[in-house]
Amino acid sequence: MFVGPRMKRDLVTVTPGATLEEAARLLTAHRIHHLPVVEEGNRLAGIVSDTDLRNATLDGMFGGADRGDSGRPVTVGEIMTREMVTLTPGDTLDDAMLVLTRRRIGALPVVEGERIVGIVTKADILSALLSTLDIEGLGVRIEVVLRRDAREVARLLAALADLDVEVRSLVLSPHGTDGYAAFVRVATIDVASVRGRLRVKGFAVGELSDFYEA
Repeated sequence: MFVGPRMKRDLVTVTPGATLEEAARLLTAHRIHHLPVVEEGNRLAGIVSDTDLRNATLDGMFGGADRGDSGRPVTVGEIMTREMVTLTPGDTLDDAMLVLTRRRIGALPVVEGERIVGIVTKADILSALLSTLDIEGLGVRIEVVLRRDAREVARLLAALADLDVEVRSLVLSPHGTDGYAAFVRVATIDVASVRGRLRVKGFAVGELSDFYEA
């Protein structure tokens, strides 16, 4: 999955000269947490978050640097983050997840050259994951522990086909040092029957304790 189809393109932005009050009003009005800061030609100059605004307010209240009569920063340009990690529309959501997690940030600007074309947030990543797992419709998830062998995955798929059950999604995850955990979402309400029939076919249908021990 690529960033381009999942990013927000209808951007709410500010300029470096916008006041902190203007930025706060935009965040509240649009129910968002990050504002890209742009200069002429939609060139990305920085990003400011609701946390930045709160910190700037506290900085002024408790003896921060004097930047005016208020004793606190006045414009977005004074507090915005300038050294940013950015993505392109052709980067993957895997890249986005790694950066968001490792940097402990909530959003990443998406650029083409110096021009901002979108923004991707943790909420966008979660939405993509929900879509991939297809969990909104009818279905139940079954966990099957397999040897780390592609032929075992093929055998599981063949078994599911024999059971004449609709597979909504299938995700493989490492399990232990030499196995897979196959998380299968099937469109059925008779999950006990599916579990039992898979066990009859020789599959290790996981219990909760299996995943705590992995």
